[in-house]
Amino acid sequence: MMDKNIPLLSKTKLLQGIRCLKALYLKIHQPELEAALSEEDQSRLDEGTAVGVMAREYFPGGVLIDSQPWEIIEAIDKTTAFIQAGEVVLYEAAFEYNGCYARIDIMRYNPSTGYWDIFEVKSSTKVKKEHYLDLAIQEYIIEGSGLLISQANIVHLNTKCHYPDLDNLFCTVDVTKEVRQLLPKLPNQIETIKASVNSSSVPDIDIGSYCLTPQECGFKNFCWKQKQIPNISVFNLPNISKKQWKLYNDGKISLDSIPIDEVNLLQQRIINCYLTGSRFIDKDLIHEHISKWSFPLIFLDFESINPAIPRHKGCHPYFQVPFQFSVHLWDSPSAAISHEEFLHTTQDDPRDELINALLRVCTGDGSIVAYYSGFEAQCIEALAKYSIVHCNELRKLIARLVDPLPIFREAVYDNSFCGSFSLKSVAPSILGQIQSYDGMMVANGQQAQRAYEELISSETSFERKSQLREAMLAYCHKDTLVMVELVKWLFSL
Repeated sequence: MMDKNIPLLSKTKLLQGIRCLKALYLKIHQPELEAALSEEDQSRLDEGTAVGVMAREYFPGGVLIDSQPWEIIEAIDKTTAFIQAGEVVLYEAAFEYNGCYARIDIMRYNPSTGYWDIFEVKSSTKVKKEHYLDLAIQEYIIEGSGLLISQANIVHLNTKCHYPDLDNLFCTVDVTKEVRQLLPKLPNQIETIKASVNSSSVPDIDIGSYCLTPQECGFKNFCWKQKQIPNISVFNLPNISKKQWKLYNDGKISLDSIPIDEVNLLQQRIINCYLTGSRFIDKDLIHEHISKWSFPLIFLDFESINPAIPRHKGCHPYFQVPFQFSVHLWDSPSAAISHEEFLHTTQDDPRDELINALLRVCTGDGSIVAYYSGFEAQCIEALAKYSIVHCNELRKLIARLVDPLPIFREAVYDNSFCGSFSLKSVAPSILGQIQSYDGMMVANGQQAQRAYEELISSETSFERKSQLREAMLAYCHKDTLVMVELVKWLFSL
């Protein structure tokens, strides 16, 4: 029976408590302190839900425990009734033990053992270390409730699966051994969590790597403010992840406390700019880079989707499919800027139309400017593999790509970058707040992806589609226009 004096702890909360007791305490007692889900977090959750539903088709004949997440008692009662009725495959089965509860993605009776096999569905393309604990908690709760488990499995997406043949969309990996190595520790860990949750005070837990991985904690901003982490600190230094916690634990948090000989050249430059309050510019290095570019300059930016469940010919899970591009053209230093754009607005494959439009606007032999050009190169190479007719023309575009990002990393730094060289950090710092993305309906790539999915949905109204289309075109247009202004600034030096 459930202990009415102790709040039921879900598997998700137990995972959070094992990761950080303070985060779980705040989740239960001060949830208003948690940051709202980011676009990226919400997209990940939506993908996970869709993948979980899809996985059921590969374990046919099951019954769904369709209770809502908050209907815990009802879900447990339904699960018990279905098992007693002889059902052998269950989706979202619910169990409770020792004040803890979990819902199992898929479970199947194993007649050869007389026990049950459990399957945790993940939207990743491989088994990750943190998945073992997820399943260990499930097995602990299920077996505690009186049902024996013979095998614990991770079901993950298979990158060797290509649409339209989805027969091998999932891989199933037996992780019983790894899971059971974690089981002996769980009872003590759970008792520690219970004691913490029922305490009258917030656990005194220092910040640590668990604030950031496997994903950023929703209470990070609150906890880090309590620790008085400066707005610009050791955590803003690029490529510092392996050293940052050692430096933090040594009390070297602010940039003026970090010995120069303990960091690399780029990090030294950032620290020096912070200490002097000056902007770093290496004009000779800038000239060396841009002197290799040739007019006309073509400024290119793609927006793409990479759905977990592939939907277009030849695509595997998380395959990048561009659906939109913006191009600004600058024929010569004295010429006016012109603009071309493409946005696919229907559910069919966007690649054929996009390829034709892209090749039309990228004619000639001028340099193609793309910020973080590796992404554009990846997209174009994928388009080349897709299109037998245009593969050679497309690969010629890759050879013409040039990238302002390395120039800024090597030759420019301003304190307002705050350690980041992303376009959205660099542009407002160099060009002013007029080039920020604040207030835009679509203001980043994740929002563009979500807007596209809504745009092509048959359930979206005509008025909403028009609004989304305008916002998506405005965002992609801004990305390339900002690049134009940044490159003009580089040339002005």
